[in-house]
Amino acid sequence: MTPVSPDDVAALWTTAATATDPVDREAAEAAARAAYRAADLPAPTRFIWCTSLHEAIDQLGRHIAQGHTPLVRQVRRDVLQQALSTARAPLWQKASDLEQSKAFGAFHHFFEWKGYYGEQRYDGMDERYDLMEHPYLCSPVLPAERAALRPVLTAVRSTYEQVLRPAWDALGTAVRSYPLRAVRYWQDHHTGVEQKDEARAVVQYCLPDAKDRFFDPAWHFYPDLVVLAAIDTYRTAFGTTPNPGWKGCREVALTSGPWWPFADLAVMTERVSVQHIDPHGLPIP
Repeated sequence: MTPVSPDDVAALWTTAATATDPVDREAAEAAARAAYRAADLPAPTRFIWCTSLHEAIDQLGRHIAQGHTPLVRQVRRDVLQQALSTARAPLWQKASDLEQSKAFGAFHHFFEWKGYYGEQRYDGMDERYDLMEHPYLCSPVLPAERAALRPVLTAVRSTYEQVLRPAWDALGTAVRSYPLRAVRYWQDHHTGVEQKDEARAVVQYCLPDAKDRFFDPAWHFYPDLVVLAAIDTYRTAFGTTPNPGWKGCREVALTSGPWWPFADLAVMTERVSVQHIDPHGLPIP
């Protein structure tokens, strides 16, 4: 399953999102344990498998209420961010002054001017967000990066729109409850970008029409396929080597549906499919 070109990367991750074959639970659990190890955390003592997103959300709410500690940031988000940053770094370090000058100028200014991160203009309710004090620290996306990433991310994001987003939207207000914020990939309330949030920065730079300012459950809970596709593109198109810690998350995404790590357990799901939604838009139990 190792891709050899950006086209193969796009095909791999769109196929992963649309696959309907039965999950190899043993392989998925082994991959999840590897993801915990990459985050320097002990493996979960048990895995809870869900047959639908509806069941998974119920499980998440139940375990949060019981005091189980979510580890989405540590096991999924931080590890993938580190892998993406490691894969990008050599390109920026080797870029000429001319290439850097073509990286769309001042990165934070571009996004503020376009309004993508307008929510970040205010820190709390009253104080203006100070970009001089809290600048975006992600390197701008070089022209070569954008040329390789855009077709891949466009294909995978399109799959989100066709498969994952309808499945999440069918859950209605269930996914908007405050306690569930702890198991979202992006836990912030206003969805503004953090200083070193390269995953969101790279994706939104390459896909400016992907307006994730508005609440999109498929994106906030499980953007792994898009982020993994970006990392894979660097590996294949530019020959850079990501931080090896991403491999566990990669294999989970290839072998099963969305998943959520906790300190002592992991909630896993079967593959998400439009087949899980009835004609009225309601999730099938």
